[in-house]
Amino acid sequence: MFLEPIDFAQMYVNHKKSTIFKGKDHNEWDKKSKELAPSMQKSAYVDEFISKMEIDPNDVILDIGCGPGTLAIPLAKKAKHVIAIDFSKSMLEELEKYAKKEGIENISTYHIGWDDDWSFLPDIDIAVASRSMEVSDMQSALFKMSYIAKKACYLTYKVGGSYVDMDIVNYIQKPIVQKPDYWYIPLILYTKQYLAKIDYIATKGSIKSYTKESFVESLRWSFGSLTEAEEEKAKEYYEHFIAKEQKHPKPFSWAFISWKTTPLEL
Repeated sequence: MFLEPIDFAQMYVNHKKSTIFKGKDHNEWDKKSKELAPSMQKSAYVDEFISKMEIDPNDVILDIGCGPGTLAIPLAKKAKHVIAIDFSKSMLEELEKYAKKEGIENISTYHIGWDDDWSFLPDIDIAVASRSMEVSDMQSALFKMSYIAKKACYLTYKVGGSYVDMDIVNYIQKPIVQKPDYWYIPLILYTKQYLAKIDYIATKGSIKSYTKESFVESLRWSFGSLTEAEEEKAKEYYEHFIAKEQKHPKPFSWAFISWKTTPLEL
């Protein structure tokens, strides 16, 4: 153990408050739902995430921040039932369209998020949170997952403190405080004797670069805003590095973190 106790949960809260990368509210995700659904619903990321899970055909799975059915639909094909929750009503509508298209009938959707009451939900065997952990209080979220899932939890969290390639950040001279990195999660879990396993999944990232306009808009979405000067530097970066040199934004790595929900005796 540490010589003196370290309050990693409070460290995370303080760090999260200071970072420039804030979680999007439900209105922002509602606006993005139709645009994001096609790319999120079928991907190599989904296959890799599910391949790392232990699933029994009789399991009931809770998908937290389910989005447009990214994991809920393929999980429903492997489990008894999926409970899909999201604070974006439009995302749930996209999921329901996707489920109908795939002929899936064993999914129940609820328009709720991390801060809502989950006590009315049925018994849950497994809880998953795929790229949906941008919470203000990580300890509360992790323990809420752990308490509701009888068997295990699985989540992914961005590796590194920026959703934007730091080469781009530095070039456009955007002052940022980086976000909390994934190491807070296993440390917080350890305080309750949950022993987390960590693996990694690589993806293309979220910064689009097929046109100058899409590049600038992606940066604006990630940062929340750009000044006029930052926007001009972003256009300059695109023209010089992406259009001329084909130096596209670096891919993301996601930490895949899993743990059994019966704490071990240490």
